[in-house]
Amino acid sequence: MTHLLVVGGIASVHEVARRHGAELTLVKTGAAQTMLTPDAYARIIDVSEYEGDNHVALANRVIRVASGTRFDGMLCLHDEAVAIGALVAQKLGLRFPSPGVTHRTINKSAMRNRLDATGLGSVAHGLVVDGRVEWSGPAPASEIVLKPVDGRASTGVTFHRSADELQAWLDDRPGETEGYLAEERKRGREFSVESLIVRSGAAWHGVTAKTTIGAVESGHLHPAPLEFVDRTRVVDAAVACVEALGIDRGLLHTEVILDDAGAAHIVETHLRGGGDMILDLVRASTGLDLVELFVRDLLEGLDDIPEVDNFGYASSQFVFPVEIGVIAGWDGVDEARSMPGVDVVTTLLNAGDQVSPHVHSSYGRSVGALARADDPREACNRARIAALAPTPVLESA
Repeated sequence: MTHLLVVGGIASVHEVARRHGAELTLVKTGAAQTMLTPDAYARIIDVSEYEGDNHVALANRVIRVASGTRFDGMLCLHDEAVAIGALVAQKLGLRFPSPGVTHRTINKSAMRNRLDATGLGSVAHGLVVDGRVEWSGPAPASEIVLKPVDGRASTGVTFHRSADELQAWLDDRPGETEGYLAEERKRGREFSVESLIVRSGAAWHGVTAKTTIGAVESGHLHPAPLEFVDRTRVVDAAVACVEALGIDRGLLHTEVILDDAGAAHIVETHLRGGGDMILDLVRASTGLDLVELFVRDLLEGLDDIPEVDNFGYASSQFVFPVEIGVIAGWDGVDEARSMPGVDVVTTLLNAGDQVSPHVHSSYGRSVGALARADDPREACNRARIAALAPTPVLESA
């Protein structure tokens, strides 16, 4: 039996590995991460109570506890665990991107510097140091995005009209955004590229179209209805980014903006598949289960990736709250799930959660839905209507 060291959560991925006969030792890195029942694991190494420690200290704790156990591989697709996973893998001799490569997928400034060094940089950027932006080159004349250097789910992202306006904003908030990344804001159509690269070097890349409200993602459509030349530019940019960062195998998610002139610009990349049901969209529209294939490649090594089918289009759409209060429950969920073409309707806020129309990250959205259709617009419409159908039962805040 293959024994995998599983670092971080995502219970559904753990279940795939178990279904393929793997024995799992779990490294629980966070109290809120999803996991199977404890009896599903040969052992659980729980370092969640030390979450505040630095990654090296956490990795050393894991290595000490795991000493003497032989592992055949490591499974880690959890954003909050990849830094620890890389350190543990390096020490135990398990295959995983090195700590340096992993750092470049977490720290967006390190990613920008690497792209610049390899001739792929197309976005002006700088870091907030002592309350001022230290630009890597000339300050951009365009709008600017300010964001945490290692943030996720659009948390902490703000937009600014110019470098001067950003500086005035920083002056009013001393110390609040120290170390943040400032980037030139590229305008255009937004996409994500799901990539699977297996042992042989064979690769599959799928492009998903994305919509946002402010910085927060509001919908996705797979496959993106793109002309061949535009799709090629998006995929080529993602592939070049992954190669420049030093990644040669795995399940990856890369975000790209295609501007009005047809130039592709990298936003970020991750050592995991996309969230927001994107992997479900890929499976619904192509038949490819990327997580299943990723786990199989980890366990047995794949030489080829199956041919894709054409099942039309799949879309996930997300609703933002419009009222203020505390959620007591939901109405209309079952009705939404019975609508034509709808596969999934899920409420994202639970009873007891406070709800507000002031949404500043993906965590504030209220409902998500996935639907399919032969036409891309119809797939989006079906998912949107289904996501709008449930209504929260509210108590006063």
